[in-house]
Amino acid sequence: MDNAGNPGFRWLEQGSGEPILLLHGLVGQMHHWDTVLEGLGHLCRPIALTLPFFDEALRQVSIEGLSTHVLRFLDALSIHHTVIGGNSLGGHVALALTLAHPDRVSGLVLTGSTGLLERGLRRGIRRQPGGEDVRRTAEAATFDRSSATDAWVASMRAVMTTPATAARVLRFARDAMRFNVTDRLHEIDVPTLLVWGREDRITPTVMAERFRALIARAQVTYLERCGHTAMLERPAAFIEVVANWLEETRQRRQAPGLARTR
Repeated sequence: MDNAGNPGFRWLEQGSGEPILLLHGLVGQMHHWDTVLEGLGHLCRPIALTLPFFDEALRQVSIEGLSTHVLRFLDALSIHHTVIGGNSLGGHVALALTLAHPDRVSGLVLTGSTGLLERGLRRGIRRQPGGEDVRRTAEAATFDRSSATDAWVASMRAVMTTPATAARVLRFARDAMRFNVTDRLHEIDVPTLLVWGREDRITPTVMAERFRALIARAQVTYLERCGHTAMLERPAAFIEVVANWLEETRQRRQAPGLARTR
């Protein structure tokens, strides 16, 4: 893994070709994509970005504010056309960027994405959660509770028990509920892959089916014995599905006007 000195994003030195930008969720971390970066590096240039949920320099505490941050990141790296993937709220940001700047996105990979009418984001989030509340929130995101590692729970606890950062979490969650993309999904005209945990309790499979129905070029793959964080819980299967999709849709991503497929 290179650019270790820059905590804001990670990519692989050996990765080459088409970029794919990966975004974590509201209580996730950039490092949740590490295994995926390693697994996709032979096919493309995968990049994982830290979303500045808790950085006071991001004054616009909203999905649109995060989307603008991602766009500036792409501009800084001179990336003009990319596949964007996102988990949970990261998927929501990917959708917002695609809708606002369709010329910059060649494909979408969504896993447990928010953006519809679900209320799962605020489940378990309190203004002053205790330690067990935080662990239960992490475990609710997974099928196998052991996937909610002590390190992840500790990082969540640090965020959720600090008043300033906990308040920002609630503000982002509320904005995500307001920033509903249902009525605009028909505008998305790029190949879209939905990789969903069959046992996702935060954004259940009915959400994946709704995304598939509303995005013209979307296809869905379900991972068994998997919850809301597929890239963490079933990384090998996740990588295989995404790698196959990247190969199968390469020509269509380079020529968006080609015939649509479902």
